Order: sequence, then C-alpha cells, then structure tokens
Amino acid sequence: MSNLFFVDKISTGNIQNIENEEAHHAIKVLRLSVGELVYVSDGHGKWISGPISEISKKSLAIKIENTGETHTEKPELVVIQAFTKSDRNKEMLELVTVSGADRIIPWSSQRSISKWQSDSREKWMITVKEACKQSKRFRLPIVDNQMSTDEILNEIKIGFAIVCHESAKEKFSEISFPVNLDRIYLIIGPEGGITEKELQLFSTINATVVRLGAPILRSAHAGFAAMSALQTKIGRW
Repeated sequence: MSNLFFVDKISTGNIQNIENEEAHHAIKVLRLSVGELVYVSDGHGKWISGPISEISKKSLAIKIENTGETHTEKPELVVIQAFTKSDRNKEMLELVTVSGADRIIPWSSQRSISKWQSDSREKWMITVKEACKQSKRFRLPIVDNQMSTDEILNEIKIGFAIVCHESAKEKFSEISFPVNLDRIYLIIGPEGGITEKELQLFSTINATVVRLGAPILRSAHAGFAAMSALQTKIGRW
C-alpha cells in the first residue's frame, strides 16, 4: 500500500521534496526505502506520485511520475458537530473525514460537555490530516473555529440543513432533496442530545429533522452514519 504525505506546495519540476515532520514520519516511523512508491498532496487537491529517489537524515526526494488534481463536488457536504467528550473527538473526526465531509464546523451546543480551547482547531486538523493519509484523501476537509447556536443558524440559512434527532418521525431515507444544491449541512448533537429549544430554533429556518434509525448512536458515531447514508442518498456511494 502506497503512503500519502502532505506538503505546503507541490513542485512544478521533476522532484518533490518532503521535509520536517512528514519526512521524519516517513524515514523514522515508516522506515521507507529508496524505490518505494508514495503520493504527495498539497491538501487542496493537487497531488503527485512516484518512487523515492533519495533519502537523507531529515528529508527525502520523490521522482515525480504522475500528477493530478481532485476537485470538490457539488453539493458540498458540511458536518456541524457538537463538541463530544474530549476522548471521543479524535474518533469522531476520523470517521467524518474518511466518510467524505468537505467541511467540519465545531458547534458549542447547550449540552456540550467539552470546551473549545485555543489549540483545539490545531488538534482537530492534526487528526483530520492523519485520517486523510489513511483514506488517501488528497483534499483536506476545512475545519472551522467553534460556532455558537446563533452562528450556526445564520450559517445554515444558505444551504439545506438536516438535523439528526431520535425524536423525529421522518426517516433519513425519506428525505427529498431540492435540485442543484450547493451545500448540505448535517447537524449532530452532543452526548446529552439536542435540546427542545435548539430543535425549535432549527425549525424556524426550515431545517429538516430526521432520525437515522431505532438504535440511538453515540454522538461520535452519528456523523459517520449520517454521512454514509447521505453519500448513498446522493449517489456518490
């Protein structure tokens, strides 16, 4: 299996250099050898692939044999995730990333237990990048800073919003999507659930409230289940 690494900029020449933490991981952790095929991306969709041509103590060089670019499809898929318990955030981020979220918005909901810290976005991005490496995603999802409920309400006015809640009568499979959507929002509550007041606020802007099924999922797992159902519903999977 070929490994994927991220750099700030893709080379326009014949050689791609990998340095710093990515090089350390390739050399010291994965112990890659000259001749092994790797992929390199700028995180924005551009990528190259080729064999390792040279390895030094703190860098390695890739002979570029193939290039390409992936583009964001429409509609854009946005997961609005209420903060989960700190030990569950990593799992949640890995799951929504590998299931294809284009953007992740941390939501400071009424029942969120964890608090957003000054370094939270940086930590979330580290997890997202690692998940992209594992799943061979050349385009990193955008991770926003935290948003309040009022900010979320303002945000989702410009798209089609789906609120996942166990009390809903409508099933996910019964959703009817408008044509030519630019953006779909999936809203996932915290461990304690979305409050009645929050549900009422979402209903004022015509968000669609649905249930994923009879079993009640953990907050950290619900985003993955919803993304999987959505990817199938819109025909990508």
